[in-house]
Amino acid sequence: TKLLFEIHPDITISLLRREINFINDINDGSIKIGEMHVNKSHYRNFENNESNILKNIFATYWMKSLIKKLKKLDKFIVLTEEDKKNWRELDNSICIPNPLLSIPHEHSLLNKKNVIAVGRYSYQKGFDLLLRAWKIIAAKHPDWVLSIYGDGDRSEYIQISDELKISNTCHINKSVPNINDKFLESSIFVLSSRFEGFGMVIIEAMACGVPVVSFDCPCGPKDIIQNGINGMLVANGNINELANKICKVIDHKDLMTKLSQNGLNCIENYKIENIARLWIQLFDNLTDKNNE
Repeated sequence: TKLLFEIHPDITISLLRREINFINDINDGSIKIGEMHVNKSHYRNFENNESNILKNIFATYWMKSLIKKLKKLDKFIVLTEEDKKNWRELDNSICIPNPLLSIPHEHSLLNKKNVIAVGRYSYQKGFDLLLRAWKIIAAKHPDWVLSIYGDGDRSEYIQISDELKISNTCHINKSVPNINDKFLESSIFVLSSRFEGFGMVIIEAMACGVPVVSFDCPCGPKDIIQNGINGMLVANGNINELANKICKVIDHKDLMTKLSQNGLNCIENYKIENIARLWIQLFDNLTDKNNE
């Protein structure tokens, strides 16, 4: 606190973990901004089989307390317009998405029979759903391969792959230093998450020219994807529809090419210089108002 008073910042920004409990009480004259990188429904997420009545009661109480504190912020930043609508109790929220830090110079040639998925091996990422969809896809397209890359314990998903008898066309890999190399070797990217905060990996795949098929999970995919134009949206958790839409992209090269090109056009909105302008505009507006 002493250091803050010595610096006298114009703006204080928090990612809203424990500091939400005291940021509004820092009496240094600075504008207080909070930014949340997960969606409202899953800010205190309980993984599969972890929810119970006591935890749900606590979560409800905790959310009411959180909202009171968020109302005191000068601005509250969320990553998607979809999630912004969920915070209807607040009148100080705006949407600023995550930026794409770099734009690859190379794009996938879409000539490999590879489907890629990327993320932590966790309940959230829905790889168990993807593997069940892949069993349907592999029966129709046995010459295609699914490759998953991520950190965490892979054993559950390897076991599912073995049980479904798809391990010959499904590779469950550790994370790699440069995932763009793997995107460039792929012709479809699939996001099978049950929920997201934004879905950064969607625009990372698009930036490599890889067509995207994604569950319409909360929150993020529908902010980025126009269904059938720059990607394919699937009813959240619908395994059969996920399989069918991946097969549709496999079967229609013209659709694959269209999704790839429109995805590349879409990422212009997420270039870091364009997202930075939104932050600068926010800072200018808040400081001008504060100086009135």
